[in-house]
Amino acid sequence: MKVLITGANGLVGSFICRQLLQEDHNIRATKRNSSDLSMLEDIQDKIEWVESDLTESIFWDEHLSGINAVIHCAAVISFDKRWEKQMYKTNVKGTADLINAVLASKVKTFLHVSSVAAIGRKPGQKELTEKDRWEDTSFDSIYARAKYLQELEVWRGAEEGLNVKIINPSIVLGPGKWGNTGSTSVFKYAYDQKSYHPSGSINYVDVRDVASVAVQLLNSDIANERFILNADSLSYKTFFTEIANRFGKNPPTKVPKDWMLKIGVWAEWIRSRISGKEALITKDTAMLSKSQFHFNNQKISDALNFKFRPLNETLDWTVAELKKANSL
Repeated sequence: MKVLITGANGLVGSFICRQLLQEDHNIRATKRNSSDLSMLEDIQDKIEWVESDLTESIFWDEHLSGINAVIHCAAVISFDKRWEKQMYKTNVKGTADLINAVLASKVKTFLHVSSVAAIGRKPGQKELTEKDRWEDTSFDSIYARAKYLQELEVWRGAEEGLNVKIINPSIVLGPGKWGNTGSTSVFKYAYDQKSYHPSGSINYVDVRDVASVAVQLLNSDIANERFILNADSLSYKTFFTEIANRFGKNPPTKVPKDWMLKIGVWAEWIRSRISGKEALITKDTAMLSKSQFHFNNQKISDALNFKFRPLNETLDWTVAELKKANSL
């Protein structure tokens, strides 16, 4: 099978590429001139690259020629209000344009990498499944809304005859780029021996499991379904303690008070406006840090007879890889 993949240079996209190559699929991947391909350094010569940008691509007909299936991973991730319009332009409008191009092509299968952020949630609710629909509540961030609207474009494709498969991963853990952005930032947070941990809980999934499920679904007859990909959930306190212990660092032990979160949001707003960089703490992230939802994985477990990796295995592997790659 020849697969076109967007967002191949990200954590999830790069591991899906590895899984596809392992199963002898051919890959054509999109990238921009400025794309960082460091996460694909050892396999980038096995991928056919095409220049494309979701916000302005006019060559989808050429990119889709000879393609059997599309895996759509590309998306802007932000909780900063200044990025809301850009997220809509890339995540929603860009996906709509891609869906239109796929519908006009001979491609019949479209796998979309969404997020549990697009799963509807209500106050007082503890467990969520694929049946929970978007309700526009106070728990919905600007990122969640963008992912929800992005999914609507994909479902539109299904209504027009496309074979659609959607996966909704929780926080994806793996050895991504070291820094303060992306899911790998939780490892750096523990490594930096921060004092505070959120009061809520975290849902997580190993990036290798996401890649495995994605390719299994791609090869399956399953159509027009969405699946939550979540290994389990646990408190942020336990989560950060487990990571810190593997780095030989002191774990965070304090829970921030509400007034401290408010000050943090305000301080980050000022810092981000002065520096021009994205705010690391926003009203949305402060609110989400206190939530204690659990995303149920029964549907995908039953559909593929799939077992998710335990947290210990994921953390041992990720920390070891991060140490090696960054000389920690």
